[in-house]
Amino acid sequence: MSMSQNKNLIISYLTMRRLIGILGIALPIVVVVGGFIQNGFALQGSISGYYYTNMRDFFVGLLCGVSLFLVSYKGYEKIDDLVGKMSGIFALGIVIFPTSMYSGKVVQVGMFLIDDNISEYIHLTFSALFFLLLSFNSMFLFTRRGPGVLSKEKKRRNMTFRICGIVMTVAIACATVYTLFLRDTVISKIFPVIIFESIALLAFGVSWLVKGHTLFKDKSIEF
Repeated sequence: MSMSQNKNLIISYLTMRRLIGILGIALPIVVVVGGFIQNGFALQGSISGYYYTNMRDFFVGLLCGVSLFLVSYKGYEKIDDLVGKMSGIFALGIVIFPTSMYSGKVVQVGMFLIDDNISEYIHLTFSALFFLLLSFNSMFLFTRRGPGVLSKEKKRRNMTFRICGIVMTVAIACATVYTLFLRDTVISKIFPVIIFESIALLAFGVSWLVKGHTLFKDKSIEF
């Protein structure tokens, strides 16, 4: 492979990483702002709840875009490919199995038309697995290093990766605990799930943007 081809390949991979990050950050912003524009200031209980609003197409489209990029992503080793593909599959599962409508009665939802109270738990499982894999990716795969001296920029990137991984893990754990045990309490008035989900997606997006050398870029870009 010529130097020019290798350079173009590196740029393509960095661009893909940045796009994954941008899509992750854009998801909560687009659906919430879009929902406000169309429906006043009504806020859904979760980002997934926008599946049942006018923002369904954006919700599904952005998540499918994230899924496609993750499945297509090629990393350094087989474990990178496996984690990327599994993350993409879990992201697709979030779309295929929507959350509950919370309409007070059982409704058949999703492409398989299953009861929404069943679909909700499948949805939550895929969501948890999606973020757990992203956290693992950020903390343990993105932080690996090549031979030689660890640069100042790489140290900063690794710190950011670990922080993002921890934030994702804590946020999704808090959202899960609330959904399973605290949903009918006074806490529901502050919409905790959508807050935790947005924090997790922000951390996910920042992690991939840093991996795409948007921040703390080495003078000589490492691939």
